Amino acid sequence: MPTVRPTARTVWDAVYGRIGADLRAVIRYQPMDWDSVMRDDVRERYTHSDTQAIVDQTIVCQLSHGRQERAFESGSLNALVQVFEDAWVVSCPDSPGRKSGVLVSIERDGNAATMADVQWCIDILEEDTDQLVA
Repeated sequence: MPTVRPTARTVWDAVYGRIGADLRAVIRYQPMDWDSVMRDDVRERYTHSDTQAIVDQTIVCQLSHGRQERAFESGSLNALVQVFEDAWVVSCPDSPGRKSGVLVSIERDGNAATMADVQWCIDILEEDTDQLVA
């Protein structure tokens, strides 16, 4: 039986409940499709094509995880955190080798979110997905 994956809205609701308006965007992606929930000001900045480009780049990076795992010899690569001037972007694949997962963008210098919240976000996406879809 296939595993049920949390929707972008379900992840948004869980993360928003912890950090509030510091949550910028959540994108649930698959190779040929994606769904997103974004703060209004963030949505205004990205066209459909821009968001598709983000998804495409995330999948390309995800395909290189195996090489990174072998190079660093530190266990499996479960998530990628990119630190930008304005945001932390967390990318969590559904599982190794799949071209699907979740992207979460969090305001870096916002009012509530901290690096501990970024770690919490990774934890729920890695371990508690059953609770997100329950």
